[in-house]
Amino acid sequence: MMLNGLGISDQEEAVYVELLRRRRMTVSDLAEALEVPVAAMTAAVARLVELGLATRDDGESHVVVPPDVGLGTLIAQRQAALQQVQGRLTELVEVYRKGAVSSAGEIEALTTPEQLSTWLHNMERGARQEVLAFFRPPYVLGVNLDDSTNALATYRYVYERAALDDPRAPAEIARFLKGGYEIRVATELPSKMIIVDRESVLLPMLPDQTSVRPGFLLVRGQALVHLLVALFERVWQVATPLRLTATSVTEGVSAWDDVDVTLLTYLLSGMPDKTVASRLGTSERTVQRRIRRLMELAGADSRMQLAWYAARSGVIPS
Repeated sequence: MMLNGLGISDQEEAVYVELLRRRRMTVSDLAEALEVPVAAMTAAVARLVELGLATRDDGESHVVVPPDVGLGTLIAQRQAALQQVQGRLTELVEVYRKGAVSSAGEIEALTTPEQLSTWLHNMERGARQEVLAFFRPPYVLGVNLDDSTNALATYRYVYERAALDDPRAPAEIARFLKGGYEIRVATELPSKMIIVDRESVLLPMLPDQTSVRPGFLLVRGQALVHLLVALFERVWQVATPLRLTATSVTEGVSAWDDVDVTLLTYLLSGMPDKTVASRLGTSERTVQRRIRRLMELAGADSRMQLAWYAARSGVIPS
């Protein structure tokens, strides 16, 4: 059902569709056709009349109003109401900014899980352009950003290498990559951080904070946000890109499978062979054997040359 946004319930929409098919019906006929109690059907038909989607004739029947007339009027009314709300929103934002206690409202402390979840949800859902984030342990937030992905925004996330020790990380990263996110890994990050549209930044009060206490900071001052965006971009430039899908290399060289690309990605992030083996669910000897095979395919004499070849060929994006 698609008319909920106009204040029309699923049942009312079903009644309206039946009326569109038959043009004119009594309440009892509608109740029988849709297998709905007469009392419920009476209420649904009355609601359609109230919305201007049906009228009652001189007898017991109700006549449908064509959708281009009835629904068109409702849509125009809703658009006018939204324009009024938008104007009021601008006024309320100005009131909020003027009434802020902190310095020009540039920094606000969020000290409860409820405040934090509400702001994080609203920031991400309201994103119009991009969401940038640093992820590093220990994890505090119980909110998954991908649960409320905004189709209007692009996403760039940087994980601290230690975050990959979490057994949930590979599946999470793979899910993000399949969703079109860009993911990179850095040896170390200065703090957790989420930036939305280069206008708002959420970060913990302490770099190694292990709980919501003492709180998180919501930063919206232009100068401070600009500084934090610059920090993100600097880290992004030197972080290692992740790609967990198979990609062909240059002509004449066989395509590397998913395991090969994942293996090399982990190595480029700084993981030792033993940890890579654990992540892939295999032995350290198998990891080393795969690396030697990749070096042969690429004509590389060292792991450094292999990494350079992979980046240049597009196996691992540079």
